[in-house]
Amino acid sequence: MTDFASRPRKALGPDRPVYFRTDDVDRVMSVVLALASEVAALRDRLDAHERAADAGKLPTTEIIESETPSPATIAARETWRDAYIRRLFRVFSEDVEALSRQPGDPE
Repeated sequence: MTDFASRPRKALGPDRPVYFRTDDVDRVMSVVLALASEVAALRDRLDAHERAADAGKLPTTEIIESETPSPATIAARETWRDAYIRRLFRVFSEDVEALSRQPGDPE
C-alpha cells in the first residue's frame, strides 16, 4: 500500500511550472488534473473489480493490487483513457483548431 503522506506535495525545483496567464487559473488546472488522474486510477480499479467478479473471484484488495491485466484489458483501458483525456481537454483542442484555421476556412 502506498504511503500518501510521504509523497511530495509540490513540484520539485525552485519554481513551480506556470502554463497560464494567471496563477489562479494554473492552480485550478492543477486541482482539476489531480482529480482527473484520481478518477482514471479509480476507473482502472473498478474495472479490475468487475473483471474479478466476472471471473467468479471475490474482488479483494489483494486480488486487485496483484492483478496483471491481459493485453486486451490494457487496450480497453487505454481506449477509455484516451477518450477521457479528449473529453477533459476538448475545450483546449477546439481553441487550438480554431487558431489553426485560416480565415475563410469552413467551420
